[in-house]
Amino acid sequence: MSEFFLSTRFFTRLPSLEVDTQKQLNTLKEIIDKLVLIDPILSKWYINNPIGKKPPFDYPFPSGKADEYLINSRKADSFQSFSLWNGEDNSNFVAINFDTFDFRMNFEKVFNFDQIINIFKIILNNIQCQYMYLNNDFFTEINVFPHRLVTTSICYVPVRIEENYLPHLYQKVGIDTEYNQGTILVFDKNWADETNDLKKKVQENSIALVELGVIPETELPEGFFES
Repeated sequence: MSEFFLSTRFFTRLPSLEVDTQKQLNTLKEIIDKLVLIDPILSKWYINNPIGKKPPFDYPFPSGKADEYLINSRKADSFQSFSLWNGEDNSNFVAINFDTFDFRMNFEKVFNFDQIINIFKIILNNIQCQYMYLNNDFFTEINVFPHRLVTTSICYVPVRIEENYLPHLYQKVGIDTEYNQGTILVFDKNWADETNDLKKKVQENSIALVELGVIPETELPEGFFES
């Protein structure tokens, strides 16, 4: 089974002062509070850290103990990620990493179409993103532009996309929040099928999206660290 990676690109690195760290921790709590309603495997979260030899189930998130650990970790290293997992080591495993560079999730379960859209919406309601995409090895291997971030069958871009902009479009979802104004694009309802048909749709849409200038380059832009 493939492992999926929900990845983001921020416009700029988030600030890392203590007050900003607390705001980012509160943002993570808001995201978790909404994710628990989507699927049972998103209902429990723990600090993903190397404490002891057993999974640290004594650090549930959110909790005062977890808050203290994450805040202190960020104080010691401003590059430190808020790292969570759902306590599973099987096909129900899910992990989250939220740092000043990006927000990421990885999982193996193939969520249904509506669940994926809701996950995108929850993140976009709380964090400003230049790009968001749901990746795995299949999409990486068929990427048309190695110097660009991967175009995948479900992605978010920070512009309004009309139906005639892309050769293949199953559905689009407009986003208009405090943080983001753009479009979630879905190329095919069967977003995880590793078929030649999906490959064709992704590659042809990738060319169109690059022409529109909405797929970022792999290298971080100049000024990204000037928060």
